[in-house]
Amino acid sequence: MYPDPDGDLLLQGDIVLDHVLILKNVKLIEGQYRWYIQFPRYADGRTVHPISKSFYDYLLQQLTEYYHQATAE
Repeated sequence: MYPDPDGDLLLQGDIVLDHVLILKNVKLIEGQYRWYIQFPRYADGRTVHPISKSFYDYLLQQLTEYYHQATAE
């Protein structure tokens, strides 16, 4: 993932889960009221999305921490 200074897009890139699965083109977005994760979208809709809220919250926390570390320099 890499920081992207354009507008509401904070991070963009790929997430590797447990060295066995890669999610490509994931974005961390700054919304009006909160930050959220945007998963890849295609013409027929999203193909990837977390099923449990706790896993989504975990990913959001990890991406938020990564963003703060990447932009601290």
